[in-house]
Amino acid sequence: MAIEFIECGSLSISYDATGKAIVGLTVIRDDTDTITDTYNNRSWGGVQFDLITMTASQKPIIGSGGWTSWALQLEGVGR
Repeated sequence: MAIEFIECGSLSISYDATGKAIVGLTVIRDDTDTITDTYNNRSWGGVQFDLITMTASQKPIIGSGGWTSWALQLEGVGR
């Protein structure tokens, strides 16, 4: 099982005129496995979000011994 955490300063939540939520965040992991749907149903700031992953971009963290950084862009609704 991978160790992972969200880089707190990377969390960005915005809403468009229709109420669609756009969430951006960076996840740091200790392996190179693909991120699953772990972030599609989350709660931030007391709001439960139903999201789908639109993009997931992986970058190795040089000199870290196998850690990777994932930039995620998710879209959906907050309720």
